[in-house]
Amino acid sequence: MLPDHAEIVVLGGGTAGCALAGRLARRHRVLVLEAGPDYGPDRSSWPADLLDATTLPASHDWGYRSGRHTFDRCRVIGGCSTHNGCTQNSGWAGDYDAWAAAGSPGWDSASLRPLFDEAAARMRLRSYRDEEIQPFQRSFIAAGAKLGLPVRQDFDRLDGEAGIGCAPVNITPGGVRVNTAFAYLDPVRDRGNLTVVGGVRADRVVLDNGRAVAVDVLTADGRRHRIGTGLIVLSAGAYGSPEVLLRSGIGPAAHLTEAGVPVRHHLPGVGENLHDHPSVQLEFAATAELAADLAAFFRDRFLPDEQALAKIRSPYAGDAPYDLHIYPWTERDETLEHGWRCVVAVGLLNPRSRGTVRLNPAAPGALADIDHAYLAHPDDLAALAHGLDRARELDLSPCLGTPLLTPDGGDTRDWIRANHRHYWHPAGSCRMGPAGDPYAVVDHTGKVHGLEGLHIADASVFPQVPRGTPALPTTVVGERVAAFIEETL
Repeated sequence: MLPDHAEIVVLGGGTAGCALAGRLARRHRVLVLEAGPDYGPDRSSWPADLLDATTLPASHDWGYRSGRHTFDRCRVIGGCSTHNGCTQNSGWAGDYDAWAAAGSPGWDSASLRPLFDEAAARMRLRSYRDEEIQPFQRSFIAAGAKLGLPVRQDFDRLDGEAGIGCAPVNITPGGVRVNTAFAYLDPVRDRGNLTVVGGVRADRVVLDNGRAVAVDVLTADGRRHRIGTGLIVLSAGAYGSPEVLLRSGIGPAAHLTEAGVPVRHHLPGVGENLHDHPSVQLEFAATAELAADLAAFFRDRFLPDEQALAKIRSPYAGDAPYDLHIYPWTERDETLEHGWRCVVAVGLLNPRSRGTVRLNPAAPGALADIDHAYLAHPDDLAALAHGLDRARELDLSPCLGTPLLTPDGGDTRDWIRANHRHYWHPAGSCRMGPAGDPYAVVDHTGKVHGLEGLHIADASVFPQVPRGTPALPTTVVGERVAAFIEETL
């Protein structure tokens, strides 16, 4: 039964939303509304694929698509922390320091270090023991070392350097993926301040004289319900948060008018600045030797698809120590002779291209239109091409058999344009910045510019996506915005 009023409403129980709600619920009454199911604190009630950290789940997807790209987003409590690859990075200190220097105090690396430590502890991050590294990942690390990449375990350090190794993971020794619902909500579920309701989709925020006063939500059976509140925190992700704002009449006036939505608050930056880490990948059938090694490893050990990671530097990195990831994985493929496919992917960590999130005027109730504008900036294509060249230098010949997806000998850049993908890291569509920045959506506390009672806490507020897998930084956004809110309550 949904209430008619709540002290604090968090719209979206995803990676940041759970972190924020768990922190605020220690002292305040918090209602979390999650579009997907909430399976609760009892692990036996959770679907096995969401707990299994060996591979990426395919269930509980929102269904965002654009052209040939599928933008996997997890519709369940814990959000994308419930279906990610479990490789955790902090990113580079210089990126956060640049946010602070551009007018967002409190987001510099020194201020964020204790929050990264807190998030790492709650997510139970641990490093792989040497004997836990599976054969293909071990071969990848050895090949990188032969090319001169230092073997490092500094992926959770803000001052980490270029190198190769295994990042820490949010995986229990038993192979269970730890999501932010486990880490932040479960410890406070029985204290009386937290209510979590699954199967409830945020439709729009209700404004009254410049203040957010209520939320309109849709239940699983299509009923509409209004909940009054003193504070709304939107945590629906880089696609969902701008989508909710736009449906609420908060955003660029011209687009809202085109979409047939009454303009309630003109805010040009909503849905702008969308970006992701563009990627490209090489694919091969596994050799008989690797298949035999994987089978032997699996007989008595946990066998993850992905583990290792290389941080490398292109000529476009500026003053940063790295701007590219090379990340390999294995996946089972029964159509291949030896039953395994090997992938070596390259991801660009500081893309300059920017896209948009927009409502579809022809289908008002449909998911938003997503356009990342991948590779629109020429430097992005050039940097990816550099990374692809480096990836092809790795000697993985004992592992890699028949090529399945590789450049055909023509122009490498043309091949990248035709085959590029993404790294599952959308960000920036409600970016943070000072009031004087016309395209900033929120201030440094996460408060939406020009409105009272409405904050945003998720990856959409990143001015620039961190140069690393952003699950841990997104968790830190929940921690950081919660701390700012606590100062005012």
